Amino acid sequence: MNKIERIRAVLAGELPDRVPASFWFHFPPDQAHGKESVAAHLNYYRQANPDFLKIMNEHPYRVETHIKNPVDWRKLKPAPLKSEFFQAQLDEIKMITDELQGECLTATTIFNPFSSGNHASNRLVTEHLKADPESVNIGLGTIAESLAEFATACLEAGADGIYYSAQGGEADRLSEQVFLNFIKPHDLTVLEAVKDKGELNIVHICRDNVRLHLYTNYPGHVFNWAVTAPVNLSLKAGKKLFKSTVLGGMDNRGVLANGSPEEIQSAVHKIIRTVGPKNLIIGADCTLPTEINVENIRLAIDAAAAYPIQEQEA
Repeated sequence: MNKIERIRAVLAGELPDRVPASFWFHFPPDQAHGKESVAAHLNYYRQANPDFLKIMNEHPYRVETHIKNPVDWRKLKPAPLKSEFFQAQLDEIKMITDELQGECLTATTIFNPFSSGNHASNRLVTEHLKADPESVNIGLGTIAESLAEFATACLEAGADGIYYSAQGGEADRLSEQVFLNFIKPHDLTVLEAVKDKGELNIVHICRDNVRLHLYTNYPGHVFNWAVTAPVNLSLKAGKKLFKSTVLGGMDNRGVLANGSPEEIQSAVHKIIRTVGPKNLIIGADCTLPTEINVENIRLAIDAAAAYPIQEQEA
C-alpha cells in the first residue's frame, strides 16, 4: 500500500499492510510562517517519512474587539476570512499540498473556539465563563462560525482534513454542564461544517483529566488524547469508547524524546500488540518538543512499519 491507501484502510477498519504512524512538533520561530514554514514542513516530511502530514498553525486567532470584561464577548468581531491572519495559513496549506502532489494525506490544525477565544482574550475565557457564561457564549458562537468558514476554506486550499484541537474539556477546569452548554455546541459547529468534506478529520482532545465520554459523538475520523496522562483512558479503552480509529500511544515527552532506538522500537511494538493493528495510527499524546531529534521520530515510524501485524492477526 502507499501512504494514502494505508490510511484509508485504517479508517475503514481494514487490516493495513503495516500500522501507519505520524508525529509533529512546532518548528522554530524563524520557520513558523510563510515560505520558511512550507520548507520546514517539507524537509521534516522527507526526513521523518510520516504516513500523513499534520500542517501546523502558528497564526493565533485574532478579533477586532479588545476583550477585557465578560460583556465584551457580546461585541466580538472576528477577522474576516480575507484577512491576513486567515490567508497566511491558507497560502501555506496550498504551497505545502501543491508540493506534495498527493503523496500523502494532510490534516491542518484548527484550534477550537475555546482555544481561539483564549488567544484573542489573553487567556481570559475560563475566568469569564465562570463570571458571565451567557456573554462568553455569544462571543464563542461568533468565533465558531468564523472557524467553520475557515475550516472549509482549508479543505478548498488543499488539506485533506483538519486536526481539531479541542481544548477546555478538563474536569478540573469547568463543570460538566458549563462544558455541555458553552463549549461543546461551538465545537460541533466547526466539526459539522467539514464532516462530509474532509477524509482525515482528527479530533485531538487536549490536556489531562478530560471527560472523554462527552466527545464520543463529535464528528471525526480519528481521535487522539493524552493516553499516558495519569487520569485519562488508555488507548485500548478509548478505542472501544469511540468505536473509531485512534491515534497516539506515546508520551510526547517520554521515550520518544529521550529513549534509545531499542526503547523506541519496544514502545511502538507494545502499543500495537496491546491495542491491535486495526483502527490504529501510532502517534503521540500531543505535540513533540521543538528540539526533538527527528531521527527518533523516524525510528518510531520505522518501528511501526517493521511490526509483523499479519502474525498478530493470525
